[in-house]
Amino acid sequence: MSTLSLRIQLEGGRVTKTIQFQPNTTVFDACKVIRDKFAEAVQGQPSEYGLFISDEQNQQGVWLEPGRTLGYYILHNQDTLEYRRKTRTLRVRMLDGAVKTILVDDSQPVSQLMVVICTKIGITNHEEYGLVREDNEAQNENLPDNKFGTLTLKRKIMEKDRDAKMESLRKKLKTDDEMNWVDVSRTLREQGIDEAETVLLRRRFFFSDQNIDSRDPVQLNLLYVQARDAILDGTHPVTQDKACEFAGIQVHIQFGPHNEAKHKTGFLDLKDFLPQSYVRTKGIEKKIFSEHRKHVDLSEIDAKVLYTKTARELPTYGVTFFLVKEKMNGKNKLVPRLLGVTKDSVLRLDEHTKEILISWPLTTVRRWGASPNTFTLDFGDYANQYYSVQTTEAEQIVQLIAGYIDIILKKKQTKDHFGIEGDEGSTMVEESVAPSKATFLQHETNRMEQLNVESLAHPGIMRPYDGERSYMENEVQTVQYGAFVGQVNHAHQPPTPVVIQCFTKLRKFALVL
Repeated sequence: MSTLSLRIQLEGGRVTKTIQFQPNTTVFDACKVIRDKFAEAVQGQPSEYGLFISDEQNQQGVWLEPGRTLGYYILHNQDTLEYRRKTRTLRVRMLDGAVKTILVDDSQPVSQLMVVICTKIGITNHEEYGLVREDNEAQNENLPDNKFGTLTLKRKIMEKDRDAKMESLRKKLKTDDEMNWVDVSRTLREQGIDEAETVLLRRRFFFSDQNIDSRDPVQLNLLYVQARDAILDGTHPVTQDKACEFAGIQVHIQFGPHNEAKHKTGFLDLKDFLPQSYVRTKGIEKKIFSEHRKHVDLSEIDAKVLYTKTARELPTYGVTFFLVKEKMNGKNKLVPRLLGVTKDSVLRLDEHTKEILISWPLTTVRRWGASPNTFTLDFGDYANQYYSVQTTEAEQIVQLIAGYIDIILKKKQTKDHFGIEGDEGSTMVEESVAPSKATFLQHETNRMEQLNVESLAHPGIMRPYDGERSYMENEVQTVQYGAFVGQVNHAHQPPTPVVIQCFTKLRKFALVL
């Protein structure tokens, strides 16, 4: 086997040496050899360093996995690798404008970094949050002047994929197409996020937010700010009376209890408290102060609880919107439509009013198909035909649905499999699963020593790659449950159809609950 001659460079390029390796040498062993060669120049613990391949512009790159061999990466003689420190700083902006600098492991995928980031901030349910890349305009904002405004977020998509009408409608509706979410399956460096860039922390999944109250002030504040911004920018359409109700609570949060001598007409900058459509309404500031007077006895934190509780009552709360095109009935014409995803359903909404037209529970989804330009849902016995739309966001829709399924499985894995009335010595044996009829459940008592449950959502997440992409279709497979002494066994098929099997599990969750 011929040797591989590689140029090894210390971080910053201050020292470069050419070292020969066998192609079957693991990255871990290669790092040991490199460390011996650079003994005088390298500081710190071996675990803090790794091998990195950068692109020509040194903006993106890939960390080599310690367990892989050098031959796995198809390296050539005289290729350059960088032996660099894995730790780096990451600037994270909160929705209230605060910026935190956090030390993270640059070689880990973002999904692992979210645990560190959320722990540092004081958030326990890290799986419900994500990072958003802001455009240059938002990065350079003067934060004090925009403290209570909404952040402008823009997804970097080529203009040829969007027509002018759809682009205008998309900006008006504030859909999730505008969010440039950081891919949790890849590292920061692979996505070109360097230490100078600031990312925005934002709730992506609305699952356990119903439990957030005054006992969790960190998450309560983040939820309040996100709900407030969504109401102000029109993501959640509200009536004039409701807008004044929200504004009255917001005034109490920002300026304290009502003071007749201070809080008079002209005191408020209305664009920071009302949706744009109500700012010029005559006499509306008096209505806001009328609502403000109702909360004189509330503390700031209790006012935030009231604001978020009221926001949860909105029909659009917790919905992630995607602007799509669907075929008009009886005509060969595509028209705009809103597709929404929540923690328990897929919605078809009016593209102007955001009124819910049809709601399909996730438990009724039989299978889906996703391609670069289309997204299709099949509801099996629950509907007579497929629901298919044209969209360039099929991958993002799939990731969102799979993410909710993953959270549901993690949250309910213990409760749903401990048997009847919390009897931890029992399992549920399901003898019949059919959408059109009830399920017969048999209670059997067994001594259960260990419960083995694995996430089924992640393997099914669509990942972007270069080249031609074919249409992918997934179908629900039969999931077998059995009772075994000593353990509960979940049998499932290989990774390809795994995400769709989650829907069968969700049906079972609904029946057991």
